Amino acid sequence: MKISILGGTGNLGKGLAIRLDLAGFDVFVGSRKEEKAKKLAEEYNEVAEKFGGGGIIGVENEKAAKISDVSIITIPWEHAFETAGKLKNALSEKIVVSPLVPMRFENGFARYVEIDGSSAAEKLASILSESFVVSAFNNIPAKRFANLEEKFSWDVLVCSDDAKAKKVVMDVVNKIEGLRALDFGELKNSRIVERLTPMLINLARINNLKPLGLRFD
Repeated sequence: MKISILGGTGNLGKGLAIRLDLAGFDVFVGSRKEEKAKKLAEEYNEVAEKFGGGGIIGVENEKAAKISDVSIITIPWEHAFETAGKLKNALSEKIVVSPLVPMRFENGFARYVEIDGSSAAEKLASILSESFVVSAFNNIPAKRFANLEEKFSWDVLVCSDDAKAKKVVMDVVNKIEGLRALDFGELKNSRIVERLTPMLINLARINNLKPLGLRFD
């Protein structure tokens, strides 16, 4: 399966690219400029090779979207919707994953930002009306996830209005070591999932804990 990480410059994008590569997927890192994408892929492959991987390819965003079966949008939420609009045709009939969490920091605390009374995932779905939008990876502690030495056991809540697309994404999640996918119903439930992230960030900060993920036992 071909998976693209669109805007894979941050910790979440890095962690996803490398860990999906190690899980056996064909991974493409996308960026607005192909030169930057290739540089990122080279950087990520240096890490992946130490763990037996190293097949990540860097390409321009639109090309990455066209050639992939699944695209994960790791662009900062403030710019994600505009970028998605530009890639609408390339992402048509494709599975698009939203790990987006709209939030800002005020006096050191994370605050959720309302998106038209719904969620970032629903906003994305309204733009990508011909794609199959699935929300996942919203609550992953990105810095820890990008550290390949880190061992963890986290749950990933997966929401979508398309059952087949949701199953595909859940299967992808379950192939990443240390992650377990849990079905959390329709896409509008992303409103709950996205709001958990600032809670986890603030909880860790107040109690001097390392960044927290989710685990349901």
